[in-house]
Amino acid sequence: MRRFLGVALSMLGALAVAAAIATAQTAAPVVAVTASPTSVSATGPIAAGPTTLQINRSASRTGLSVYIATLNAGVTLQDLQAAFRRDDRTQGGGSSLGLATVHASVSLSGSEVRRNVTLTLKPGLTYVLVSEPDAENAPPSRGIGTFTTSGQANGATAPQPDATVRMEDLRFRGSATLPRRGTVRVQNFGAGPHIAIAFPLRRGVTNAQAGRAIRSGSDAAFGRIAGGPPTVLQSILSGGGNFNDQQVSFSRTGRYALVCFFNEHNRLGMYRVVTVR
Repeated sequence: MRRFLGVALSMLGALAVAAAIATAQTAAPVVAVTASPTSVSATGPIAAGPTTLQINRSASRTGLSVYIATLNAGVTLQDLQAAFRRDDRTQGGGSSLGLATVHASVSLSGSEVRRNVTLTLKPGLTYVLVSEPDAENAPPSRGIGTFTTSGQANGATAPQPDATVRMEDLRFRGSATLPRRGTVRVQNFGAGPHIAIAFPLRRGVTNAQAGRAIRSGSDAAFGRIAGGPPTVLQSILSGGGNFNDQQVSFSRTGRYALVCFFNEHNRLGMYRVVTVR
């Protein structure tokens, strides 16, 4: 009996070791991305599969957004750069967004110098990295870089998120509670791009009051319901089922309003009140 028990324990130990090795082998690899208002680059080569991009902000104290995209069929990098120049002249964003699919994006604000985002890279594609300052009155500047994925799969599995936010046409759905610090999977099943900005609500503000202020588009109305600076949960994310896992850090717990301002979607009712714990 003792011999049988010893064999069984040895087998369990071997299985535990094998499971630990398998878990280590399936963790999403981390790829460093260095970004500033005028440059952006990633280390490589990069295998296909779930991958965590560690966005590191350098040479800037202003807010910075970084986008990971692929060009639409027939579009060249020169076409995209020309569209950016047109957008800068007209202070619009529709020209360049129509040429690419944004698979993931992050926004670093304040003193934040690093943020992770996880997405599933497809094999044999060239991805475009774009960085640009978030400051409204900043002079036009932009960093553009590329990286290519190999045909080899990394064998990784994306970790389960702590919560999920789904953007379906002009509505937010998914988890009603988000972690104060953790990972939130943001999915866009709509036809077009969306963003998700999280505003902390003042105590006593009802959902109806929040909704009226958000739909109004009035800065003064927002000021009456907002209990602090907003958090960018998701910068631009293209539709069609794209998703990315965002590393989040909210300033406090409580009730927040998720709002999409892209193309004034807030006026069409694209908001949702959630709880951060």
